[in-house]
Amino acid sequence: MGYNFGRINKNITLILYEITVSDLIFVNYIFAAMKLRNVLLKRKMLYANKFIVLLMLIGGISIFSQKKSENEDIYKNALANLYANPEKTITISEYLSINADSDEERSKILNLKAEAQILQGNYIVALNALLESLHLNSDNVNSTAFCRTNLILSEFYRKLGIIPKAEERLNLVAKSFTNDPGDPEKASFYIDFITVKSSLLSEKKKYDEAIKAIDIKFLERFSHQFPYQVSKSYLQLARGYGLAQQWENASIYTGKALQLSSESGFGENYNAYAELEIAKTGFAQKNRQKYLGEIPQLLILSEKVNDIVLKKNIHQFLADYYRSEGDNDKYQFHNHKYLELTETITTAQQKASDLILSLTENDLKTKDDQRYKTNHILVWVIGFAIGILGLVFWYRLRTEQNYNNYKEYISKLKNKQQESQMLVTTHESVEEVSKTPQFIPEKTEQILLEKLLAFENGTDFTKKSLTLQSLAKDLDTNTRYLSEIVNKHKQKNFNAYINELRINYIINKLRNESSFLNYKISYLAEESGFSSHTSFSTVFKTVTGIPPKEFISFVKKEASLTN
Repeated sequence: MGYNFGRINKNITLILYEITVSDLIFVNYIFAAMKLRNVLLKRKMLYANKFIVLLMLIGGISIFSQKKSENEDIYKNALANLYANPEKTITISEYLSINADSDEERSKILNLKAEAQILQGNYIVALNALLESLHLNSDNVNSTAFCRTNLILSEFYRKLGIIPKAEERLNLVAKSFTNDPGDPEKASFYIDFITVKSSLLSEKKKYDEAIKAIDIKFLERFSHQFPYQVSKSYLQLARGYGLAQQWENASIYTGKALQLSSESGFGENYNAYAELEIAKTGFAQKNRQKYLGEIPQLLILSEKVNDIVLKKNIHQFLADYYRSEGDNDKYQFHNHKYLELTETITTAQQKASDLILSLTENDLKTKDDQRYKTNHILVWVIGFAIGILGLVFWYRLRTEQNYNNYKEYISKLKNKQQESQMLVTTHESVEEVSKTPQFIPEKTEQILLEKLLAFENGTDFTKKSLTLQSLAKDLDTNTRYLSEIVNKHKQKNFNAYINELRINYIINKLRNESSFLNYKISYLAEESGFSSHTSFSTVFKTVTGIPPKEFISFVKKEASLTN
């Protein structure tokens, strides 16, 4: 017979976590009580059974009063294993989630589970956990648990490249959360908040604002109380300085982050983030002594770390390093690892992004507004009348604003089409933007830009099967080069780039082929390459600022005026 030992080991692990200290003590109580009962019965002492029941009741009350504190200890153990062993963290969090005493406690556990899943690249599972956590706290939007979930969602959306949704979640936190240095929980959360805010500003290339978002004095005040959060914040500050090419400051705060995490015993899996930043900073400064000292450790960490994105970044740095040293064999090895991980991450991100775009906030609401109804009928009538007047005014104002947005977008689209042929015409313009740490040869960059222009003038971007990998193959390049070119020259990630091409394509169809004005939104979505009506509508509004139905009405209005 063949046994699945992996599954057996996992089940044994779950059983061991369920048998807590309290359970063992309770079993001892039972054995002791039964032993005493036998002694008393042998001596024929009166009321022996009643005495035993009373003893067991007292013992049970004492034991179960410890359950909550023990669950907290188990949670801390899961948190401590987040970077060193995320699989163990997931296993523990699943047990704790089943035995949680409240929605807020379960929400906290689901958040931890989501963070562990994100580290492993399981983005769909992580998203489901976060949405469930959000739903559990939907009645208390000012709670720390609700704010924490939104903060994790903001960082998650940022990593997926869905910046508008990341900003939306961060703004919800900013409105609901009030910092209080005297409250340890709020002080700890505030440090996480400024770290995520700085990351989002860096993603938007607002490097000075990203640096200013980190409250250094606040970090210094709480560095010993919250070393984990403060070290993460120092590391983000170092990245901000690095992106702003202020290498000395980047080096200072990377060193602080590593020192704090090392002194606190977070382990080499967590220290790896700082180790990589130190190496990258030294490499950018051409300080061989600094980055050469990190190479041996990074080679070890490249196989040990559990964060799939960190592992990808380590292989990317090692590939760049060995290429600069002229070691082609090692460059090929690490570059191959980097490309493999990039493909895995990109695929997972794309699936998660598609799911997010298809979701609506209505899916998360299970509570209605019945609890807000009162017997003040007159107040409701007056409020309703005012609401109708306000709605009419708002609708007219919004329509006017959207029409202005429509005209502005059409004007920009025309200008963009006229200027598209000028994007890669001069040798100087390529030199200006080719200062890249990715070592893309100037000639290769020029050829790729020309191929991208031809791609934009075609219709291949409407294929539903299009991915970063398939386009890279069609353009005879690799995903690394293609991603870098799109980020630098189109100022957006690959998904946003393809979405905008698809939206502009369907807009041109609407304006130039009158038959398209009569088609359903679902047909337009299909024609432009989107998988669903919902995804198309969401992206259309993100790109143009106007819902597709209203945009079509403006095109019809424009056509009738022209006729």
